[in-house]
Amino acid sequence: MFCDVDNLKTINDTYGHQEGDLALIRTADALEQSFRGSDILSRLGGDEFVVLALETSNQTQEVILHRLLKNLKKSSAAEARYELSLCVGVARFDPKHAITLEELMVQADKTMYEKKRSQQKSCEANQ
Repeated sequence: MFCDVDNLKTINDTYGHQEGDLALIRTADALEQSFRGSDILSRLGGDEFVVLALETSNQTQEVILHRLLKNLKKSSAAEARYELSLCVGVARFDPKHAITLEELMVQADKTMYEKKRSQQKSCEANQ
């Protein structure tokens, strides 16, 4: 999973970089609460996180994404000035068509940006 924190620049510009840092910490906490100890979570830099969730099915993936959304909302409830949200791209490893971890991350990143673009178009259409 490739995760991008939505509107971090706006949080930094509106509330300051210290608050932006807290938003990243709260996001990392929500990610940590949403995944198992055997999964690998990492911040790539800026507002990007990556997760390698081991041995998950499509059903488990949906449960994890729902739990992540719930944990982000719970974290946002404690901070009334803004709501944390993520754009998440998912790529699945297929042992029949093995690729490198780097290629898997590129696929998840591409999926995440496709979602982000479609969300922007949806928002522009509603304006």
